[in-house]
Amino acid sequence: MEWSNELILEFLDLYEQEPCIWNPKHPQHKLRNSVHDSLENISKNLSLTYSISDLKKKKDSLMATFRKLANKVKASKKTGSGSEDIYKPDWFAYEAMAKFLHSVNQPNTTKSSEVRCI
Repeated sequence: MEWSNELILEFLDLYEQEPCIWNPKHPQHKLRNSVHDSLENISKNLSLTYSISDLKKKKDSLMATFRKLANKVKASKKTGSGSEDIYKPDWFAYEAMAKFLHSVNQPNTTKSSEVRCI
C-alpha cells in the first residue's frame, strides 16, 4: 500500500506523541513492550490500517532520509558559513521531523576525566 504525503505527516504527528519510540532518554525507550504498545497506538489512530511491521519499516525509511538531510544541514553550518550558505532541505517531512527530533539527535558533550590541580 502506498503512503501519501498527508498520511506520512499524520503518521509523524502520532509518532511525535509517542516519545518512548524516538527519545533514547525516555525511561521506557528500551522496554520492548512499551515501544510495541506505542506502535499499536499509532496503528489504531492512523486513518488507514497498517501492521506494526509496516509502521517500523516506514519509521526506518523516514529516519534514514531525515538523518541524511540533517547531516547535510550540519555540514553546511561549518565555521565561516553565512546564513545563506546553510543547506535548507526541501523534503516535505523534514520540518515535521526536525521539530521534535533535533533535540534528541544532538551528540552528548564529553566530560574530561583529567584531574586539574589548582
